[in-house]
Amino acid sequence: MRLDDARLLEYRHPSELPMLFLSLVVFGSLLVGVVVLKHKLILLGIVGVWFAMILTSIQAVTYNMLRGAEVTATQFPAIFQIIQELSQRFQAPRTRVFVVRRLGFQAEVLGFRAPYAIVLPSSLLDSVEPDQLRYVLGRALGQIRFGHTRMAILLGGDDATLPGIFSWAAGARNLVFAGYRRAQVLSADRAGILAIGIRAAIEFQIKVSVGNSQAREVRVDDLIDQAVELARGLSRLHAWLIILQSATPPLIYRLQAMMEWAGRPLREPGINSDRATD
Repeated sequence: MRLDDARLLEYRHPSELPMLFLSLVVFGSLLVGVVVLKHKLILLGIVGVWFAMILTSIQAVTYNMLRGAEVTATQFPAIFQIIQELSQRFQAPRTRVFVVRRLGFQAEVLGFRAPYAIVLPSSLLDSVEPDQLRYVLGRALGQIRFGHTRMAILLGGDDATLPGIFSWAAGARNLVFAGYRRAQVLSADRAGILAIGIRAAIEFQIKVSVGNSQAREVRVDDLIDQAVELARGLSRLHAWLIILQSATPPLIYRLQAMMEWAGRPLREPGINSDRATD
């Protein structure tokens, strides 16, 4: 499959917009119900989440300037070069990138207008190769171009961005919007693949899910066997029920979606093998 940077927005996962429409219908119905039944505390809680998310987005750049180091031409120049290249390729709006010491393997993406903010945890940078980082940054810029950060404000963001005082709302939010959030993840994965190729994308997801050292022994053929088993009998039903409740697609489902879209890598992914874009 030949990918084209100019077609990025066309590569959005086909389920994303239908699931967004469904989520908005459900959310609108719940909001109307709250107003009609005069549940003032619930309504105040929803408004509070919105206000908190807007404030978080507005303050994102300033907040991360206070707590971390910004990626510039002279500070983290290798990361700066990647972000500059991908921003040009994806025609992304102005985005500022920060490195923050914290645990986690997911880049945090914030904002509803330029400049947007991408936050890279130090533990992520300690664990990935340059091409895998390109995949991570491609995903992040894809989220911005797809409008995911804007929708996050309306739909309550994710667990990392939702203020602690409103953490009680996370479970209900994930249940209502899980389908749309899964579709968002799969769309962002496609942007990451566009940035560097399917091989680095698979390597990164395996490393995050299995472990740095353990990833060396993982083989795509064995993962495909797992996917086949999960598509049969009771395992299929159990897998469907688990995925239905998950805001983030599990590893096997995610790799399967990647390879269905971009094809299987020409060479077996491996942490120590030579790098190539497939």
